[in-house]
Amino acid sequence: MDGYDLTIIGGGSAGLVLAVAGAKLGKKTALVEKHRIGGDCLWTGCVPSKALLKAAKVANYIRYAEKYGVVASDATPDWQRVIGYVQSTQHAIEEEHDNPERFREMGVDVIFGNGRFDSSDTFIVEDSESGETRTLRSKKFVISTGSRPIAPPIPGLESCDYLDSETVWELEEFPDRLLVVGAGPIGIELGQAFHRLGADVTIAQRSGRILTKEDADVSEQMLDYLRADGLTIRLNTNLTQVVQNPEGAKVTFSSSEDGSAEQTFDKILIAAGRAPNVEGLELDKIRVQIGRRGIEVNNKLQTSVNNIYAAGDVIGHYLFTHVAAFQAQLLIRNIFFPFSKTINYSVVPWTTFCDPEVARCGLTEAEAREKYGDVDVFTLDQGDVDRAVAEGETQGFTKVIASRWSGKILGVHVVGANAGEVIHEYVLAMQAGIPLRKLSGMIHVYPTYSSSTWRVAGKWFSEGTLIQTLRKLVSSG
Repeated sequence: MDGYDLTIIGGGSAGLVLAVAGAKLGKKTALVEKHRIGGDCLWTGCVPSKALLKAAKVANYIRYAEKYGVVASDATPDWQRVIGYVQSTQHAIEEEHDNPERFREMGVDVIFGNGRFDSSDTFIVEDSESGETRTLRSKKFVISTGSRPIAPPIPGLESCDYLDSETVWELEEFPDRLLVVGAGPIGIELGQAFHRLGADVTIAQRSGRILTKEDADVSEQMLDYLRADGLTIRLNTNLTQVVQNPEGAKVTFSSSEDGSAEQTFDKILIAAGRAPNVEGLELDKIRVQIGRRGIEVNNKLQTSVNNIYAAGDVIGHYLFTHVAAFQAQLLIRNIFFPFSKTINYSVVPWTTFCDPEVARCGLTEAEAREKYGDVDVFTLDQGDVDRAVAEGETQGFTKVIASRWSGKILGVHVVGANAGEVIHEYVLAMQAGIPLRKLSGMIHVYPTYSSSTWRVAGKWFSEGTLIQTLRKLVSSG
């Protein structure tokens, strides 16, 4: 029997952060992973999708090169080479950051294989490298087994060998006609990428808008942009039947707007939700509570069993790699140091990496008005950002929601080129309680996309409630 101070189950973002910390703090640490180090982010999520989006963006630049005065010959994307590029980025990151030998050299006992809890302090693993059954006894456990894509109950779907965010990377032949089910971040990113690489893409969405977690103005504007880009997006639409035939997958749509319709596709990509990976762990045996979204934890990320914690997608709070790493950092403190700390999700940024990008942090306008009543809303069109004009990237806008009197930032929504980079200045400001008036006094390099932050912040002095009220008082006096 092997004894450890910390055993981590799952080698994704949270698990790797914890493994490094455990090793550096001199704690005897085990990392159990059933397949590959790196998790969904490296192998089926963040990394491959961003590499694919880059390839698609390059193809789109070539297609519209004359806009920039460049005459380019026709460049037809080669799917096998595109996938080759995607895989090369994955292996580069694996070799540099997520190589199991790197963690073993640090002192982490990396074990590959499936496992289950035998008691609250004992985990049994079928070691796939040695072929042995190993019993791990540990003072603390962290479950970070992630999540997986799930498919809605569509009659006949199983007959068509559909794709999801995991299996799409195994696609050998590029589909000329692709149906994407779901218009969340995954569906929008992959749908636009396949469209720009040459596929005729239709996106079917059950609700009346895309990117439903974004501000309503963002969803509306992105719908217009994506349709103008050439994607077919069907809202308020359900799939009622899928029939596989020699021509492809014949899909029957039912829409509250357009009624019923039929269309045939070469492939169907499901991007309509995820479920936590808890099967086989035998958590019920040790009375770890599992809720609708995943493993239930308190505000210290502790499960119903005192020595067992959980982080990442498996707890279902925010399904982002950076949030999993953030949770792991909190666990480092709570597991290894006295005076534990509670998790704070008040400032959580995220980005959908379509073109233009969509970045958010904090509340939507509707959420802010519901919570605070009257608020100030400041907007700046991307066409007013000189760097965006110079680069021909004028699609988008910035929208900042702030408290009426102090200019405290309550929510930020950026649509445009490099939005995922621009958002971080706002994140810092929200985290540190820096109001708009102070942001407006910060020198920004010109011309940059980030200068939009200075422009929006400056609107507080011309359009803000406090300033407008003071002007009225002065003029009336």
